[in-house]
Amino acid sequence: MNHLLKVSVVLAFASLISCQDFTEEQRKKIIQNRQDCIEETKVNPELIEKADLGEFTEDQALKCFTKCFYQKAGFVNEKGEVQKDVVEAKLPPQADKKKALEIVDKCEVKGKEPCDTVYQIHKCYFEHTHPELQQGKKEGEKRA
Repeated sequence: MNHLLKVSVVLAFASLISCQDFTEEQRKKIIQNRQDCIEETKVNPELIEKADLGEFTEDQALKCFTKCFYQKAGFVNEKGEVQKDVVEAKLPPQADKKKALEIVDKCEVKGKEPCDTVYQIHKCYFEHTHPELQQGKKEGEKRA
């Protein structure tokens, strides 16, 4: 899978579904949204790559990148509030909608401001959808 697409997919709740669920047009839109948000927020792309692997940095540009990306996808509004109806509508038919929406409910958190809120929500989604990466991270912390 193309790494650029993989990063974008993770940010778009797609950790619950696979890349094959996207049409070519949707893939292009995801990549364009990612690029637009990088330009808008001036985030270091390396921080996005690290976050994709579960290494979340308390970086304001990364937080705002996450909000920008989720907002362009329609998953959150300007205030950082999850648009659950949009998330549900965009889940492909083969996705486990019940599980996805349970995670959405579990991860409704409020940060210090909209960028922080969406970032905290994203971290929560990641932890619920990538437990294998979280486990590896915890084991690495124990050894350090």
